[in-house]
Amino acid sequence: MAEIFRSDRIFTLWHYTAAHGNRLLLRAKAEADAPRIDLHVDGVVGLLLEPVYRGLVIRTGTPTEAERVRTEFGVPVDANVRLHVIGADGIRGFVVGGPLRWQEDGGGSRDPSPFGPIPGTP
Repeated sequence: MAEIFRSDRIFTLWHYTAAHGNRLLLRAKAEADAPRIDLHVDGVVGLLLEPVYRGLVIRTGTPTEAERVRTEFGVPVDANVRLHVIGADGIRGFVVGGPLRWQEDGGGSRDPSPFGPIPGTP
């Protein structure tokens, strides 16, 4: 259960598309004393997310959690994908797909993501 990412900032579900490569983008807007943060996962095959997270812990899912995601939500978790669990002690959400990547920068909330053009976003 290795922690991948932690922040006390507010993150919103910024974009998800089931087409064009199945990409997910969560964003923390830039603040006066903190940069914008984009979290990105390519190749998403399943997810369960809240629209807003006030503080965020993302960790690698356990084998038990992977089995739960398979049986309760019907999302295949195999050697080709990773289970990213949101929540330090339980599942507050999850993303199944490629590796989690993030970028901090000085961009505004409406500026393009550093992860390249994502259809439907500025």
